[in-house]
Amino acid sequence: MKRMRAAVLRDIGQPMTLEEVRLDSPHAGEVLVRVAAAGVCHSDLLFAEGGLGTKRLPIVLGHEGAGVVEAVGEGVTQVAAGDHVSFSIVPFCGVCRACRNGEVTLCEPSGEYAYRGTMLDGTMRLQSADGSSLKHFNFVSCFAEYAVVPEASAIPIPRALPLWEAALVGCGVITGFGAVRNVAKVKPGESVCVIGCGGVGLQVVAAAQRAGARPIIAVDRSQEKLDRALAMGASDGVDASRDGAVGRIRELSGGGVDHAIEVVGIAATIRQAWDVLRPGATAVVVGLAPRGLEVSIPAIELLSAKGLKGCFYGSGNPRADIPQLAQMVVDGKLPLREVVSDFTDLQGIDEAFDRMRRGVGARTIVVIDAAVAGAPAT
Repeated sequence: MKRMRAAVLRDIGQPMTLEEVRLDSPHAGEVLVRVAAAGVCHSDLLFAEGGLGTKRLPIVLGHEGAGVVEAVGEGVTQVAAGDHVSFSIVPFCGVCRACRNGEVTLCEPSGEYAYRGTMLDGTMRLQSADGSSLKHFNFVSCFAEYAVVPEASAIPIPRALPLWEAALVGCGVITGFGAVRNVAKVKPGESVCVIGCGGVGLQVVAAAQRAGARPIIAVDRSQEKLDRALAMGASDGVDASRDGAVGRIRELSGGGVDHAIEVVGIAATIRQAWDVLRPGATAVVVGLAPRGLEVSIPAIELLSAKGLKGCFYGSGNPRADIPQLAQMVVDGKLPLREVVSDFTDLQGIDEAFDRMRRGVGARTIVVIDAAVAGAPAT
C-alpha cells in the first residue's frame, strides 16, 4: 500500500481537496503507475458539476494522463517496470458483443464498471486516510501521484515522447483524430467544420488538416481559440457569438459542409452542426453532453439524407491508436505544444476548471512529477 497525494472530489459543485490517500498494490492483471502529468479535460469538469450523475462520490478524478510503470500485478505481460505509458479509459475485454463487432470503445464490461467507479473486478484500490473507499474515474484517477489501472489501460509509448505531451494522447488526441479518421472518415478535398476549439477541438482541426480537408472552418466564441485553430491548420475562423454564423459557414463551404464535427456538447452547437451540413452529409457529435440534455432537429430535413452520429473516445482501437499517435508526435507530424495554454500542479485543478467554464485558454497540463514529466518551465 502506498500513501500519496491526490485531488479528491467529495461533493458535487464543491472544490476538490488535496489529501493524503492510500493506494492498494495492484491486483492480478493490474499495473501501478507513477503519474507524471495529467490533462484537465471537460469530462472531469462535467463530472464535478454533476452532469454525469452524483453517485460516484467521493472520487479521485483525472483520466487523461501518462507516467512510468513502477510495478505490475500477477499475469501482466504487456508492460514492465520502467515502461512509459499513456492511460486508456477503455480497457476493453475483447469478448463481449461490442468487442466482437469491432466496436471496442463500447465494451460492455468497461462501460459497466466505469459507471460504478470501480476496477474491473468491482472493487476499489483507493482509500481515504480513515480507510473509507474512494471511487475511481474511468479506471484511471490520475489527479494523483500514483494510479493503479487495468493492464489494458496502460498503453506503452515511445520513451522519446515527453510524458507531459503523452498525457494528451490518451484522451484529447485519440478522441479528436478518431472522430475524423474513424467516424467522419474525411477524404482529401472535403470540407470540415469544427465547432468548439478547445483541447479536443484543436485535435480535430489537426486531424482534418492531416487528412487533406479543405476548407477547414473553425467555429468558437473565443478569438484566442480561433487563433489557435488557425495555427493548427484551419483555413477560416468564424465567431459563433455573432449573428449569421451558420450563413457564413455555408458561404465559406459553398452551400454546406461535407462534415460538421461538434466538440462542445450543448444543444445549440449540436443543432448548429446539423444546420451547416450540405444535403447527404453527416454531423459527428464528440462533445460530452450532460445527462438529460435533448436536441431537436427539423424532421423534414431528414429527406435530404442528412445524418447525426455520435463518437466515443475516437471510436477506434486504443491499443493500436495510442502508440501510433504517440509516434506521430515524436516524428514531428503532430504538434501538441500549441494546444496547451497553462501548466499547474494538483492544487491548481479548480482554477483550470474555472478557466474552462469561462472559455479561456486551451488545455491545462497538471505536472504531478516534474522530474519525469519533462514539462517546459512555467
